[in-house]
Amino acid sequence: MLYVNQKLGKVMKIYNEIIANINPILKQMGFVKMGSNFYVESNKNFGVINIQKSKESKKEVLKFTINIGVYSDVLGKLQYDYNYSIKPKLEQCQWLARIGFFMKDNPDFWWEINVSDDLNIIALNVIEIIQNIAIPEINKRINDEGLLNCWMNEAFAGTTEIGRFKYVTTLLKVKGDFHALKQVVETFMEKSKGSPSASIATDHLKNIEYYK
Repeated sequence: MLYVNQKLGKVMKIYNEIIANINPILKQMGFVKMGSNFYVESNKNFGVINIQKSKESKKEVLKFTINIGVYSDVLGKLQYDYNYSIKPKLEQCQWLARIGFFMKDNPDFWWEINVSDDLNIIALNVIEIIQNIAIPEINKRINDEGLLNCWMNEAFAGTTEIGRFKYVTTLLKVKGDFHALKQVVETFMEKSKGSPSASIATDHLKNIEYYK
């Protein structure tokens, strides 16, 4: 393990410096750093920006990308052993995306940085993408109404189709929009008839007491 740490020491230094350069800018925007994650809170919901280092990083080259997510307090209470004093993990976000999805022709974009590269230029590029893409996309969904709008009107769900169904039906029931809820349920059940998703959906609807 000591050998691995020595081998990747330069790469880890670059990675830490990138995060250190990002931190002051995000702090000004209300984000709080925890490890490789940055959190912003809005009415008990969280937006998350994650800087993910690739396992393919080498001795002289750092490879990393940005993941973004939104965590709904309402949905979280139903999904997890919820503790509001602990910020959610990235994988607990109900909506997740990699930054490349929102970049033209780069659905899986990764930065590759050599130890000899100018980190200031790279940090400025990362900050620009966070400001122009990551934060606006989070802000569109940071409240439950924004999440609902995303899941009901956008092709990209940031989750699985059954996940989308569970989240939409739960939020619509909490909101009391039973007309929209009925439409969503009927459309999904017709489309998934005979598939494993239909059984999962039926169990979920029982859990949220849809049939009462």
